[in-house]
Amino acid sequence: MKILVLGVGGIGGFFGGFLQESGADVTFLVRPKRKVLLIKNKLKIISSLGNLNLEPNLILSNELKPIYDVILVTCKTYDLDQAMRDLKGVKGKGMIIPFLNGFTHMGKLDKEFGSENVIGGVAHISSTINNNGAIEHFSEFKKITFGDRKKHQSNDLVSFYNICKRTKFDVAISEDITLDLWKKWVFIATVAGATTLFNCPLGEISNHAVGKKTLSDLYDECRSIAKFNGYIISDLETENVLKNIMTPGSLIKASMLRDIEKKGFTEHEEIFGDLVAEAEKFNLNCPILKACYLRMKIYKENLNKF
Repeated sequence: MKILVLGVGGIGGFFGGFLQESGADVTFLVRPKRKVLLIKNKLKIISSLGNLNLEPNLILSNELKPIYDVILVTCKTYDLDQAMRDLKGVKGKGMIIPFLNGFTHMGKLDKEFGSENVIGGVAHISSTINNNGAIEHFSEFKKITFGDRKKHQSNDLVSFYNICKRTKFDVAISEDITLDLWKKWVFIATVAGATTLFNCPLGEISNHAVGKKTLSDLYDECRSIAKFNGYIISDLETENVLKNIMTPGSLIKASMLRDIEKKGFTEHEEIFGDLVAEAEKFNLNCPILKACYLRMKIYKENLNKF
């Protein structure tokens, strides 16, 4: 099974790298500058699963042919339009599995490649590219989940699952991937919202009683939006999520905060803005989520001044 990975960042580089390490046939779609750096420095991953120093198979968009069985899309949501243009060479073959934040990307990919070819995907990982170009993996999260939105798991999907099972990361086939996409959206909106609003890791927020309440209230706001859209997150799962994000001393912070620290672009429109829009459809009150969204809109306005 031939696997194409678009993006060699904290998600694509990590999961694609460990797929390659396990013996899978993996090719990374990159831009020319990134190709030069990866040829020179290799693909380095720093992780509790074991550090990797790989020579990845690389390809440019103008070299693509429709020969891949699985295409993993791991770019930032604000780069999706360009990513779809880059993938024109593979159109007509293969399953597209995006691991992006939010939900609106699914509609774009459906329109471009056909909904029958687009599989839902969720990545749970805390990782980033450090100043030396290596991918650093933080925390115990290292899982991808994917599934057909019509709940029909094809032979190719099962084959890809079995390939992933031979790696060191965790993998699951979802029986309700749309619900899982909403769960991830609620989770990332809470973690990204809190860590960017307070400009610190989760542990510093949960050191304070008011911080714990803010995390809980923000999660409940986002959870309510999911509920009104028909997607229920149980009380037990909510309890477990809040327990995890309130772990004492946690150094976890959302990739959005790391993007801010680098003075880069962020996914606030897709994570906060689109979720606020969903809330407004049902006249739901979500003051903390709106505060998170406002904080990021101001960040973007200030960023554009430079």
